[in-house]
Amino acid sequence: MQQKRSKLSSVLHKVVITMHLMLLNVFIWVSIFFCRIQAELTKGHHGTDVTLSCEVSDLPESATVQWEREEAPVPNSTLFFNNTAYIILHNIDHHSQGKYYCTLRHRGKKDIYRNQTLEVSKYTHTKKKYILYRESSNSSNLALICKSKTSYDRIMWIRHLNQTEEVMIAAERAKDLRVHGVIVPANHSSTFYNGTDFIFHISPVKFSYSGTYRCLVNDKTYSSLTLHTLRVFAEPSVMIWNQSVVLTCEVFDVTERVILAWLRMEGNRAVLIKQEVLTQRDMMRSVSVTLNSVCEHQLHCQCAVFTENTLRALAPIMLHLVPSLRKEPHSAIPKHTTALLSQGNSVEKGSDAQAVVTVVFIVSGCLGVLLGALLFYRLRRPSKANMVKAEEEKEEELHYASITIVELEQGASGNFKRNKMPGTSDSVIYSTVNVK
Repeated sequence: MQQKRSKLSSVLHKVVITMHLMLLNVFIWVSIFFCRIQAELTKGHHGTDVTLSCEVSDLPESATVQWEREEAPVPNSTLFFNNTAYIILHNIDHHSQGKYYCTLRHRGKKDIYRNQTLEVSKYTHTKKKYILYRESSNSSNLALICKSKTSYDRIMWIRHLNQTEEVMIAAERAKDLRVHGVIVPANHSSTFYNGTDFIFHISPVKFSYSGTYRCLVNDKTYSSLTLHTLRVFAEPSVMIWNQSVVLTCEVFDVTERVILAWLRMEGNRAVLIKQEVLTQRDMMRSVSVTLNSVCEHQLHCQCAVFTENTLRALAPIMLHLVPSLRKEPHSAIPKHTTALLSQGNSVEKGSDAQAVVTVVFIVSGCLGVLLGALLFYRLRRPSKANMVKAEEEKEEELHYASITIVELEQGASGNFKRNKMPGTSDSVIYSTVNVK
């Protein structure tokens, strides 16, 4: 009896130890999970920019890292550089609040590396100086937001640049707006002032729009921010296969220590080409890099602006290779998306062959018409004088053939697309063929 009790107690003791070990393992795994998913709170000021970052080590070759949002979709603008995934949220407001997830996808599996909650202040009033960076391009935007808790009668946005001030836009409650500056309000600007909220939307942002912008309510400064613009361009603007090109990234002004970095893009992953540090003391405001023998894997590059290891702005540039040294229309190659297209020889050969076939077909048709006309005249048996006259008229007659030659270029996907030609609205060149 005693032996049975001792055996039973031994079994129970083993069961208790096993359960404790299982609970300990569960606790360890939960701790690891919550340590890996770093739940952090980020506070942002209304109307400014916020950069979210997530460090991921030992990323598999075929894996992707993306910032996502639970409540609403996030634009596919994640940049992965130096084992860190960045995303910039521009001009945040109450719509930007919520949870953001840094997710890794690999072979159909999804893993969350960071859970970050963003809180945005209700109003824009602040004594802190904020600096925003914007790319100078047709697609760039800047929203100057002035939102107050107290109701005011008058409001205006003023720009300060090179020791001069200029009133950009002004409004009074329940009255029409007055635009004073050279910057025309864009579509999302406020159409009236309700006493508390006013938005001055600028799009596109030009390189010369840098400066300090102040929001004045009842002639008193309520909030302010400084805008620094940057632009990218390539020289020469038209390149052929294996030709070298110089990429330049330029900022309008520097008021803090910044790093300008040229990156070569491989999907959303970035590979560093060159970087330099700029300070207020530096006379240089640009960073240039020379790419020797440009080929297909160098077609997409970006200039990145970093301050204190925080990504502040991106300025992309797409390079397109042209098939030959033929002069291209300047309007087809904007500076911020300088062009470069490869494998153009096969395209030209195909176009030439098509043109030759078209000419032969048209000439054959014209000859057939002439033979039919001769047969018709012979059947009618015209007089000798008429025949001589007809011959003379026939020698002076011109037959016109319209040959459509559409210049083609090969796109990045391998499909061919039409390329605009100068002087024509539909890329058509007309050639005249004289047939006697």
